Amino acid sequence: MKKYKVIFHIDLNAFFASCEMAENPALKHVPLGIGPSNDRGILTTANYEARKYGVTSAMPLSEAKRLCPGLKVLPTNFELYKKYSHFFFEYLKTYTDLLEPASIDEGYLDMTDALRGKHPYDVAKTMQDDLKNTYDLPVSIGIAPNKFLAKMASDMHKPMGITILRKRDVKEKLWPLPIEDLHGIGKKTVPNLKLMGIETIGDLATFEKLKKLRNFLGNQTDGFLAKIHGDDKSEVDPSRQETHQSIGNSKTFEGYLHEYQEMIDALKRLSERVVERIKDQGLAAKTIAVQVRNDNYENHSKHFSFQYHTDHFYEIFEAVEHLFEDLFENRSVHLLGVSASNLEEKSQLFKQLTIFEAQGELTKDENIENVLKSINENYDKPLLKRGINDES
Repeated sequence: MKKYKVIFHIDLNAFFASCEMAENPALKHVPLGIGPSNDRGILTTANYEARKYGVTSAMPLSEAKRLCPGLKVLPTNFELYKKYSHFFFEYLKTYTDLLEPASIDEGYLDMTDALRGKHPYDVAKTMQDDLKNTYDLPVSIGIAPNKFLAKMASDMHKPMGITILRKRDVKEKLWPLPIEDLHGIGKKTVPNLKLMGIETIGDLATFEKLKKLRNFLGNQTDGFLAKIHGDDKSEVDPSRQETHQSIGNSKTFEGYLHEYQEMIDALKRLSERVVERIKDQGLAAKTIAVQVRNDNYENHSKHFSFQYHTDHFYEIFEAVEHLFEDLFENRSVHLLGVSASNLEEKSQLFKQLTIFEAQGELTKDENIENVLKSINENYDKPLLKRGINDES
């Protein structure tokens, strides 16, 4: 008899905030955000008390404070997160060596042989209870026959959810979800899909005009359609994350940097090198970090996570600029560093091109005409036309 795989995806809920609450239980009933010290920055995450007010991760801090005036904001604390991440993964290893970390706060486990006759739900409940009682870490767990469905399942009920998603349940449980809930979808892709009438995952699964679809999803179209029909061939690979955990570049300045613009220029060069290395290895990054060592040899760092993976220089450098703006103390700088982590192989992700990238070496006017034609061909009626440049 064929043995069906049982894959767990385990996701730590509001991880950075949960670490702070585990260290200081007095914070548990306080709306809490992790982010910058000034209102110009962006929240990294928020606990569920804050989310009751509509506060979300990646929200401008000024907007978060408007929604939740009592929001308490703490700075990022990487050493603390590393400590609890270590607890998390060491605990998971007590069940199986077939563990693939997906990031600092989530991982896949192939539990097929580790269940030893126990029901998957019962084992997941034990894991969830142990992590909460021992380390005060809330987790959501998805259980499925493959990695993709397990990931989608773990996102369905947060916090502290356990969801089983079988292949036969896909039409009922997965397809009604909004298209933006789809794991791996880029925020740039969603509006294009919606313009084609694709509002839900089910709309994508049953979309018949594959040529139009390929214009936006590229050569990942067939593979991704298979996944949302319940088929995912990717294996849990314990060595995969170890191969490329992070990519970074730093530079020590013998004579120090004194001017803000000098520092920005240096960060731009560092970002360019990081992006080159990412692209050379066929990767895309979700998390960007900036490190600063000032003239007093004090080290400070901040990071930001996108809602998607990217290898685009300008997106990455924009994040670097915002992070450095939060770190800048009007002091001379001895070292600057830029790193990218939470890396994925681009072959596993949607191909997301800007509208000009596929146009080749054409003139500006030819580019514009081709873009308009390309966009309008994908819809039932022309949506765009070129405006008149009135210079009189």
